[in-house]
Amino acid sequence: MKGISKTAHAGLSPLIPAVLAPPEVLTQAALGFIPPPIKPNGARLETKELAPGIYGLLSSKPPVDNSGFVVGEHGVLVIDAHINGAMAGQIQTAVRQVTNKPILYVVNTNYHGDHTFGNSAFSQETLIVAQQKTAEIMRDFEREKQFLLPYVDNDRTVFSDVRLRLPDLVLDEYLELDLGGRVVELYHLGHGNTPGDTVVYVPEARVAWTGNLIVGEGNIPFLIEGGAGAYLETIAKFTNTLEVSTIIPGHGLLTSGPMLNRYLSYLSELIESTRKAIRAGQNLEEAIAAIPLGEKYTQDGAGADLPSAAQFAAFRRGLHRWNVWRTYQGMKGDPT
Repeated sequence: MKGISKTAHAGLSPLIPAVLAPPEVLTQAALGFIPPPIKPNGARLETKELAPGIYGLLSSKPPVDNSGFVVGEHGVLVIDAHINGAMAGQIQTAVRQVTNKPILYVVNTNYHGDHTFGNSAFSQETLIVAQQKTAEIMRDFEREKQFLLPYVDNDRTVFSDVRLRLPDLVLDEYLELDLGGRVVELYHLGHGNTPGDTVVYVPEARVAWTGNLIVGEGNIPFLIEGGAGAYLETIAKFTNTLEVSTIIPGHGLLTSGPMLNRYLSYLSELIESTRKAIRAGQNLEEAIAAIPLGEKYTQDGAGADLPSAAQFAAFRRGLHRWNVWRTYQGMKGDPT
């Protein structure tokens, strides 16, 4: 493990604020944003052993959420509880196919319901763990249900078996959880996709679960609630803190350490290009037209053979427009 500083980071510039607008504005069709389909119907979580006692649970239906678990001598740690009781049940079944040891912890990597709504399906003896900001935002349970509706085809029955279950254990920047002969490290490296993004790291195998901070192979950062400068600084800290070989993203295809460098490059280009557009006096639409996504972020072939490849490409284009909009508005000092 590389050195980690406990110093708080404020981001690259006050012109790129950490939070610009509530997440409901994601549905603005004018930006071309397409909510990713995460309705779990028909999705299976397929177990992939990454190292002895370390397992990824990969969705058969991307971008429906991934998960995973780590086994120690005393028990099990699960990463993310998924969107409802049925999917949480799939996680527990996968664990039981490997071990009968108790599930000691469930770590929520961010506050969104597709990562947290399954909390209530776990035993009360299982401790729910989350970062402080994540724990605070999770309290707005009904708002989160409303926010997720466009992502699940407006089908409220997806949430019919869920109830609010808040974390039992809260971290600030760092926490170690000893499973017996195996330590799992939790890091809050700064504001990225959400204010409380948490990386779950197994140092002996250099495996990390990143939630939405790093999404699947072939994707780009998602500035859902953060500014590009803060996100860039968080990824830089990630790169300088952890030595990662395998990344299990919150959504999408398994990826690896070099994905961090692609994120750094994308965010740096996004900031510089937006700054140039503003200096040139371009309005938002002109700036979006002048800042293409770029071949190196689109021609990677990730998932090219999947039936959903065209939908994925359209999602990524809309996501880039969203990111330009957010960065532009942040630099212009306009939170609307």
